[in-house]
Amino acid sequence: MFWGAVSCSKESGGGDAGGDNGSGGDIPGTVSTSHAWELTSWNGNTAISGYIYLQLGDDGTFTLYQEIGDTSTAGYKKFTGTYVIENDPDSNRIISGRYSDDTPWSDTYVIESWTETEIRWRSVSEGLVSIYTWVELPDYVVEPSVSASSRSASVQHRFL
Repeated sequence: MFWGAVSCSKESGGGDAGGDNGSGGDIPGTVSTSHAWELTSWNGNTAISGYIYLQLGDDGTFTLYQEIGDTSTAGYKKFTGTYVIENDPDSNRIISGRYSDDTPWSDTYVIESWTETEIRWRSVSEGLVSIYTWVELPDYVVEPSVSASSRSASVQHRFL
């Protein structure tokens, strides 16, 4: 199981999810590089075996930092790509994305709520709910891994 944080960067607060990426308004948490959305609950569980931080740019790009290794070889794998938010008459707004290597996210997500402090997404295929909380992005997440072995570690499964 992977746990993490999803982050949009922001300088100031916003309103409901939106923006030039097809969402229809400003997306809270999409401007600053010092903050991120931290996954705090997945499928009703708060036990976290690793962290993921996701920053969603207001230009439709994302950066995902996924924890790899263990406590002695801690580090984060960085993924980038694009996302889009679309309106769906049956399920409200949905968000989907593609990694930079053109691999699609493992699912599309219904945006159940998106405020300045919390995002709640539900996966379309399995109905799993992810809750993300707006946090300051720790410096060590974007810094190089602390050991050579963690830098070469591969992530078996991308979170999104």
